[in-house]
Amino acid sequence: MDIQFLMRQARKIEKAVEDAKARLAEMEVEAEAGSGLVQVRMNGRFEVRRVAVDPRALEDKSMLEDLVAAAVNAALEKARVLSDQTMDKATGGLKIPGLGT
Repeated sequence: MDIQFLMRQARKIEKAVEDAKARLAEMEVEAEAGSGLVQVRMNGRFEVRRVAVDPRALEDKSMLEDLVAAAVNAALEKARVLSDQTMDKATGGLKIPGLGT
């Protein structure tokens, strides 16, 4: 196998990964908890972009805290799936240790 060929392939994958990371920063997922009392929007780089709280949720601090945690965790899971799918496409399904967003 030609080392130059392998190096070119590695550069292609590196470029595809960088492009995928840039796309993930623009992609968003939404999740909610408490039948929509708390909504979270997060990008594919796991950055929270928006948290919306229905005024009815403000009546009980403990419940609100639980709902925010649940909504953030749900958004994280959706963002993780989105990130995995996007990176799989960028690497052609090749699992590269340490490669993350």
